[in-house]
Amino acid sequence: MKSIVIYRDDGLGDTLFTIPTLKILSSIFDGKIYYFSNFSNFVGNLFCNGEVILQSIDSYGETDLVIFLGPWGKIRNFKHFKKIINFPSKYKIISSYSSKLISKMYKFLFSKNFFYQKYFFIDFENIFEGHDILNTFNFILHSFLLVNNDIYEKMRVFKDKIFNFYDYRIFGDFQEKEREKIVLHWTYKSFDLGAKLEHYETLINYLQKFGDVLVVFGPYEKKYMDINIGNVRKVFIENIMDYVKLCLESFMLVGFDTGPVHLASFFNVPVVISIFPDQGFDYRIKRWAPFSNVSKIFLLKYSQLKDIEKLIIGI
Repeated sequence: MKSIVIYRDDGLGDTLFTIPTLKILSSIFDGKIYYFSNFSNFVGNLFCNGEVILQSIDSYGETDLVIFLGPWGKIRNFKHFKKIINFPSKYKIISSYSSKLISKMYKFLFSKNFFYQKYFFIDFENIFEGHDILNTFNFILHSFLLVNNDIYEKMRVFKDKIFNFYDYRIFGDFQEKEREKIVLHWTYKSFDLGAKLEHYETLINYLQKFGDVLVVFGPYEKKYMDINIGNVRKVFIENIMDYVKLCLESFMLVGFDTGPVHLASFFNVPVVISIFPDQGFDYRIKRWAPFSNVSKIFLLKYSQLKDIEKLIIGI
């Protein structure tokens, strides 16, 4: 096996959760590893010696194996379906759900070799063990169990160590700076999941006890910048590397379960507060909670914000 493509077309946190597995894979695989996501350029700053190749999905040419992670694996619509069919590769690994009818239909269709390529499905229920750092590792590990036992045997010994690889100091030479900023990331999707303006006001009132608060807005949140939320500084950030710089200067970063919260924990911001919707809270934190070997992380529900001073002690 000379080349592998790992395709993950979803969020920043999901890309960060993939990095430990990429690092392990690059240490045991002699061929070329291609990785594509919406945040490939950022990952390129972490893999700066060419051990993982980042380029356009249309530039790979034919590969030995392509592993579709995230929503691609779920074949959400015809566009995804068409891309999976047309991708030039000897073997294709796709995630599925044994409990869902559409997954069963796709399995039946591909099993008939209708498209003259080898497809393998891995049921998510069979590899799920909790946090997506581990789930991602399990998915890629099981992929090699299906197509290359030698790589599988080399890779599986890292399973119990996977969380030790989730630390930016392993992946890049980012200089520590004096940390003094308190950042609140305004999250557009929080309103769809039940957050209210008063939640932000409660957070700001609490955070201002520690110092000046910087409220950060990303591209999707720009329309909220004119909202009156008290005497705070506001800043619009579009470039992810600017956010990295902000994380390295921050004492505390607060967000409503979104990419910047995961970025903060990845870069070991001393205090990270991640706020989740009440619905599915336990499942969400099991799979997508920010993880760090250094940061002090608090996980809250929206409904708990009114009691935030009682819940967050000892910062």
